[in-house]
Amino acid sequence: MQPEQLGPYRIGTRLGRGGMGSVYEAVDTTSGEKVAVKVLAAHLADDPGLKARFRSEIDTLKELRHPAIVQLLAFGEDDDQPYFAMELVRGMTVEQMIRSGRRFTWRETVATALAVTRALKVAHNHGVVHRDLKPSNLLVTEGVPVGEGVKLADFGIAKLFGGAAHTAQGNIVGTAEYMAPEQAAGQGIDHRADLYALGLVMYAMLAGRPPFRGGQVTEIIEKQRHTPAPRLSASVPGVPPELDTLVDRLLAKDPAARPASALALARLLTAIDTLVPEGDSAGDKIVIADLPGTAAPEAIDRPMAGDRTTLAGLEGDQIQPPISRAPSDETSPSSSRRADVTASIGLTAGPHTSPRSAPAPVAKPDPPDDTGMATGQRPTADDPSPVRKGATAGFREEITRMPPDRAAATTHVGGGARSRHTSLADLDRADRARQLHVEQRQAWWQGALAILLLAAVIGGGWALLRPPSADTLYARIKAVSNDDSRELRDADDLIRRFLSLHPTDPRVAEVAALERTIAIDRLERRTRRKLRSERLLAPIERDYRAAMTREQDSPSACLEALQAIVALHPHPDSETTTDVADVALWIELTRRQIARLTPLAQEEQQQDLRRIEDILASADSLRIEAATSVDFLRRDEALAQRKTLLQSIVDTYSSRPHARTAVQAVEALLADQPAPSGQSPPPATQAPAPGAESP
Repeated sequence: MQPEQLGPYRIGTRLGRGGMGSVYEAVDTTSGEKVAVKVLAAHLADDPGLKARFRSEIDTLKELRHPAIVQLLAFGEDDDQPYFAMELVRGMTVEQMIRSGRRFTWRETVATALAVTRALKVAHNHGVVHRDLKPSNLLVTEGVPVGEGVKLADFGIAKLFGGAAHTAQGNIVGTAEYMAPEQAAGQGIDHRADLYALGLVMYAMLAGRPPFRGGQVTEIIEKQRHTPAPRLSASVPGVPPELDTLVDRLLAKDPAARPASALALARLLTAIDTLVPEGDSAGDKIVIADLPGTAAPEAIDRPMAGDRTTLAGLEGDQIQPPISRAPSDETSPSSSRRADVTASIGLTAGPHTSPRSAPAPVAKPDPPDDTGMATGQRPTADDPSPVRKGATAGFREEITRMPPDRAAATTHVGGGARSRHTSLADLDRADRARQLHVEQRQAWWQGALAILLLAAVIGGGWALLRPPSADTLYARIKAVSNDDSRELRDADDLIRRFLSLHPTDPRVAEVAALERTIAIDRLERRTRRKLRSERLLAPIERDYRAAMTREQDSPSACLEALQAIVALHPHPDSETTTDVADVALWIELTRRQIARLTPLAQEEQQQDLRRIEDILASADSLRIEAATSVDFLRRDEALAQRKTLLQSIVDTYSSRPHARTAVQAVEALLADQPAPSGQSPPPATQAPAPGAESP
């Protein structure tokens, strides 16, 4: 049963009806404005899935505000019956015009496609894919040239990029004749599916029918997925090759081969509309090609006659034509072609209409219903048109809830607990009020923050001007010195301030010792750097560096050299060639190294002496073997091995002070080495070393 009143709208003539509900012409009783009201059928109002789809269309239209999109005016529920009001477009759909025998010129087609790309750009920028772009969803306002009064309608199955699917994976949603291959395959889609559908619409406007037709929906879907679209030029004479190539590119099965975005497509369409001349004059042929880059196009001279190419296939929004028309107001009609060239191409540029374009026939307002078809276009039993055969194959349900900020702007009408009505004007006023409130809060917080910052600056300045106490500085110094993860030099500035500000504090000696440690550390780091040849070293620094070079060979030798430095400079104040304080630091650094190397030297000495004892034991075994052997050859071999072992001790340990006594004993053994067989033994004129056994 037709409702009489929904919210503030008095319902009038029904304009269309579909499976989900109906569209009525209505009058806003508060303003007298005529609108189109879309109502969910009463028997479906309790279906959560269909109700969610209805609300999804409302939520989608709320964000899409553009002259080329049918504008949402208000929405609400009346006794649990959801509805929304749209602007009333008086005119015909592109589908009705095609069915009536209307054939569009290529310039009318380009102008219409430009208007649609502007609408798609807005939708895609909001993350919305229309998914059901077709001639029956393109409304042409009566009395306005084709292209300037085109409006995109029916976002009933639109979805957000990356949003949840309406139904299980693999279900098909859309209209078969105007469905992208990936959409027909039940795969995930993006904004390029809308560009494919727009290519099909352009084809139908020029050829009078879509490129793929069949007796069954499955047959059409199969063609969409696998059959290449026929070229427009094969059936439509007079289509510029540039436009023919662009439509073929839009109908590519691979989404990556299509223009990358509505913006890129708009630039190509603008180039064709601007640069392609009327007729087919051989003397007026031009070159149009995709150009990389995003900089503004510049005017170029036309090449020589006969040099004509079609559109190339570069990727992305970088595609742009070399020349564009000047932007014009989208809301104002224009019937003459503009020849002026600007430095930019934007989707806000006004549509172009050739002077030969005929206005669309006047018809009764006929907005699309839930199936995507407008009244007067829906097929009947006597109308076996391909549109009927390619009806919507299915849909997906997606619940889109009203955002809390939008819900807060709801206006209740009539006091009914189950009735509410919200207009976009209400939302705009609520948005402005919230924005004003936010700005006021921001201003308050900014003022409060400014006061806090001023107080912080004043307090910080006072704290900086006031010298820190001895306890504060000492605590910070100890915190650094006790932290194993930090170096003592991190507290250098704190130590200097403590000694400068509090020279009489009882902890001065302790802090001064830390300062001395930092100075020694700094001096040690200096000795690790590579020497500069032009600097003459002080004697004590030269001695220290020479001693430290021996550490790698023998810690004991390095220790002996360092001890010699301390013995050589017992009184720093007696130095005449070097600063006394500098010498004292060198002596402290030397003593630090002596303390570090002493345990290493002791361990080295023990290891060396044990090694010498082992070698001497092996040499004594060889001596005994030679003395008891009856084989002269074996005796001589054992004596030679013994001599080699003894000589290795001398060669290895003669430079190490702690092994000096052992090396002397070994040298005596070498002097008493028995002669080989057949040689007279050397005279025993050299006695063994004191404390050494005679092996």
